Amino acid sequence: MIDARRAAARYETVQPGITTRHCFSSAAHYDPANTAFGPLIAVDEHMVAPGAGFGRHAHRGVEIVSWVLAGTLRHEDTAGQVELVAPGMALLQSAGSGIEHIERNASDTEHLRFVQLVLLGAAAASDYLLDRPPLAVAGGEFTVLVPAEALELAAAPFVHAYVTRGIVYIAGQELTMGDSVRIRDAAVIVEGGGEVILWRSTAPAARPDR
Repeated sequence: MIDARRAAARYETVQPGITTRHCFSSAAHYDPANTAFGPLIAVDEHMVAPGAGFGRHAHRGVEIVSWVLAGTLRHEDTAGQVELVAPGMALLQSAGSGIEHIERNASDTEHLRFVQLVLLGAAAASDYLLDRPPLAVAGGEFTVLVPAEALELAAAPFVHAYVTRGIVYIAGQELTMGDSVRIRDAAVIVEGGGEVILWRSTAPAARPDR
């Protein structure tokens, strides 16, 4: 299965200082046919104005990956961790039985743009990692591709690709910024001059196909 979804089809949420575009059902945008892809339950792109951000809020039972495209993300959580996340580094949080955190634009003059993936996670305890991709996440791997030449992705139970910039071809389909592809049990070729953030399962599916 290869299912390409276009940027224009994403749901949009606007709140003071923040515009978010969702690839999956979210909050007021409830779509029972689009709640998950394997353990992946959210791929959100956030555009955050200078000085704006998300106040303290809670998560449990999930793993969250944040990838900054422009600007600097300031992260603070109840474990006492404070980090400034810039482009090139991925922030991974395992919520375990529960965490609370604050996410804000670290700048009062520049805009922040970042993409966040949320996956159902089995970790019993909360954990935290700031590192360069690839990262092991929720029985799979988060990575970032900039395909200077054609790359072959081996078949896996679940592969989700999201284009963050430029033009990319996946299985011969042209994709631009904000487009995404869901792939099940199929090897594909990725090529082009853009950037793709990718989550690929490395373990058998543990939940029904969605």
